[in-house]
Amino acid sequence: MDTEAHLLDLISRVRALEAGVQISDALVVTMIGIAQVMTDITELRTETRQDFAALVDEVEGLRRHLNEYLGPTRSEIPHQPGSP
Repeated sequence: MDTEAHLLDLISRVRALEAGVQISDALVVTMIGIAQVMTDITELRTETRQDFAALVDEVEGLRRHLNEYLGPTRSEIPHQPGSP
């Protein structure tokens, strides 16, 4: 193999390695991005569950409050036939 062919072979190998490194770097950046998105989704799910739990507590508190408030009023309303 002459010197020129050897140099061309080395240059093509270096370019292939550089391209591989660039692809690998892009792959690492993509994997980091995917991991961050998965973390964000997990945090969002946790926050959503907590928000729904707080909402359920609020609705239950409102229900109790309304029952206490309307309890005496219900006993004063005459019972209508066919109503529960």
